[in-house]
Amino acid sequence: MRTNKAMRNLLNELAQSNKSISSNLFNPTFHEWENCILVDASSLREIDSIEESMYQDRTELEASINHYHLEHLSTGIKLISNWKENLEWNYPEKDFILILSSTIEGEDVVIRFYQFRDHEPEWIKLNDLEGYKEEAILVIEILNAVQ
Repeated sequence: MRTNKAMRNLLNELAQSNKSISSNLFNPTFHEWENCILVDASSLREIDSIEESMYQDRTELEASINHYHLEHLSTGIKLISNWKENLEWNYPEKDFILILSSTIEGEDVVIRFYQFRDHEPEWIKLNDLEGYKEEAILVIEILNAVQ
C-alpha cells in the first residue's frame, strides 16, 4: 500500500465509523468486457468494442467506469479493502491498481480500480504520489499475475 503525506495524516485521524455500505458496492458483481474488468458495464450495452467508445485505452475506460463517490473516508477504506479481496479471489491471474482519493480534509472520497497494463500509460503516477498536492491518495497494488 502506498500513500502520500496527506492521506497518512487522514488515516492517523480516522475514527472507526459505523456507516453502512450499499450491499451492491460491498458485494460487487464484476463483468468482463473487451479484456476489461468492470463493476458496472451497463454504460457499454450498445458498444461492441473499445474502439467504438470515447476512451483512449482500456486503462482509461476501467478507471473511469470503476469509480464511486462516497461521503466518508472510513466507508472508502472498508470498500477498497473489500474490492481488493474480491478482485484477488475472482482474478488471481490479473494485476490491479486500486485508488482511494479525497480532498486533504478527507471529503469528496472517490475509490476506483483498473488493471495494470505495461503497454498502456499509467492512470496515476505511482512513483510520484506526493505530486498530488490537492489530494490525499492511497494506492493498493495487486500483483497476482502468473508469469
